[in-house]
Amino acid sequence: MGTVLGLSPEITMRQIRQFHKGGFWHILNRGVAKTDIFRCKEDYNFYLYKIRESLKKYPVGIHAFNFLPNHVHYLIEQTEEEMSPNKFIASIHTSLGNYINRKYTRAGHLFQNRCKVKNIEEDKHLLAISVYINFNKVLEKLQQKEKSVISDNELQKLFKEAENDPWSSYSIYLGLKEDGITETKFILSLLSDDIKKAREEYKKLSKELITSGYFLKTRDLIFGGQS
Repeated sequence: MGTVLGLSPEITMRQIRQFHKGGFWHILNRGVAKTDIFRCKEDYNFYLYKIRESLKKYPVGIHAFNFLPNHVHYLIEQTEEEMSPNKFIASIHTSLGNYINRKYTRAGHLFQNRCKVKNIEEDKHLLAISVYINFNKVLEKLQQKEKSVISDNELQKLFKEAENDPWSSYSIYLGLKEDGITETKFILSLLSDDIKKAREEYKKLSKELITSGYFLKTRDLIFGGQS
């Protein structure tokens, strides 16, 4: 995993991030000291509200997301030259930090250092990365299991949990609901121009990538050399 920046000037200088129009970015941010960011349903809902409001101001495209208690994942596209994704993230995370501090009578930063950012340079990786993000909760549960083989029934249960997860974009990819946040058209078009077929293929691909262990290669792709 790449170096986490935000150290003192005596140790290292901050790396300049070269955002650009048309670029796709995997963005990860954790709670300070890996503590929980969200404590209840209302905290998640406030975050979703701020995202929708900020999308009116910041012209970025969110192609996938997953919010876990102590960290958040995004796949974001920069759609304008002068409005980089880090400005969008900084805006919503400042708002969330202020909200959480007031609500729980706490002080200090909510998030750990700067967010980690990785430019996704090839379209062929976008499908796998969107699956990795949408199934991050499932992947964490699989990694926590002691046994090396998981039954099909257990896997189906985890996939059902992913479909019903209100804090990820997987259900949007399947066409189960709309959220006013996620743009699925481009990534699904990589599978088929027929939206119904593309959704079916996305579900099938998700299972194949997870059961084959390919998500480990995807993790290396998005975390290797991450700034």
